[in-house]
Amino acid sequence: MAEFSLNQIDLNLLRTFDVLMRERSVTRAADRLGRTQSAISHSLGRLRDVFKDDLFTREAGIMEPTARAKELAEVISQALHEIRVAVDRHLNFDPTTTSRNFRIGLSDYTAVTYLPELIENFSMLAPNASLNVVHAREPDALGSLKNREVECAVLGNPKLDAEHFEVVELSRDRMVCAGWTGNPAMADMSLDRYLASPHLQISADGIAAGVADITLQKLGLHRKVVATIPHYLVAPWVIKGTELISAFGDGVLLALSEESETAIVPPPLELPDVTISLIFDRSNELDPGHVWFRNLIKDVSDRQRTLKQGVYERLEL
Repeated sequence: MAEFSLNQIDLNLLRTFDVLMRERSVTRAADRLGRTQSAISHSLGRLRDVFKDDLFTREAGIMEPTARAKELAEVISQALHEIRVAVDRHLNFDPTTTSRNFRIGLSDYTAVTYLPELIENFSMLAPNASLNVVHAREPDALGSLKNREVECAVLGNPKLDAEHFEVVELSRDRMVCAGWTGNPAMADMSLDRYLASPHLQISADGIAAGVADITLQKLGLHRKVVATIPHYLVAPWVIKGTELISAFGDGVLLALSEESETAIVPPPLELPDVTISLIFDRSNELDPGHVWFRNLIKDVSDRQRTLKQGVYERLEL
């Protein structure tokens, strides 16, 4: 068998392979790389010749990687990342001119609280860069970070045990109780009224118990959950015009509109705060672009803390 030579392949081919693994589409890969579909197809043909494998097969309209492609991806993706980081460390990163693509994983809760201001600040400070936001549930977040589908994630109450990842606390959000302004229980939310009211639970998987349930269980108490939904922004509109109440972190306060007619009161029992954390691979710690992006996220978090204090004062909570 002839010995493989690096003369058979160049970095652009490996970059094309890496993007095809992520996008699973010649069209999307071409858009992301700024090349024609014909050029990407030609590069794929060269890759197949080099690796003596189809690399991708088409199933139900989607390019599925072969076993060999998956094996190669683990090495190639990591190698390209390390090359990129090494180059970036020796170049001056300028957000005003960079065309770099950033990818962040957000849960439904952190998307509600962070996304509007994050996108506004990002587009203003880095007008030529792009930002991809990926939905990240805690069980999937570590895999997304390891596979470099995202370069960082912002999650509430993360319980990740990973040696190579940094977890930085951004804030602690207080739990609040929400209900329709026309719900008489909101005028005097006692523990008895809280337990007697029908509850709307918000859970990413639509199944898991909330912090309120766990706290009540420790006290030997139980609330009446009549429905569970996965999205925070839907909650005010489900509650409106009903006797339903719900509990969530106060980050959602900044996303509530007057039209939702949502009343906010302190919960009648002490509930644990929601800890919001930024998670990233330690290999990115010195990457100047990554440092800039992390600081941008922290700035949003700091500003939200100030804005929430204003909401508390307005609501006299």
